[in-house]
Amino acid sequence: MPIIQGPHTNLPSDAITSWGLAKFVKGQKAITESHHHDADEFVCMISGRMHMRSEGVDYIVEAGDVLATWMGDDHEVVEILEDTTYFWFEGPLRGRRRPGHLHAKHRHPAENA
Repeated sequence: MPIIQGPHTNLPSDAITSWGLAKFVKGQKAITESHHHDADEFVCMISGRMHMRSEGVDYIVEAGDVLATWMGDDHEVVEILEDTTYFWFEGPLRGRRRPGHLHAKHRHPAENA
């Protein structure tokens, strides 16, 4: 099993295209606007509790939980309920292969149908 270290390490494949470690303090709200990606994204909770919304469904995620959002799923971090640390990563870009956070205005008309 490969060990991947540091943000500038060459990854062994394109299985993970973006990743990071996020830390937030209890009480923070509206961490991200509702957005989607041209990749699947996974939020792996290390510690704490937070309120996330994906495809209009509210979730309270806590240590040990993983929230998977599939390519095109609108999602957001709504509120930090306890000091929180999570690891997130995205799979390969697919579809239109646009990196980063995408918002409804970036959707192709066929994606809004």
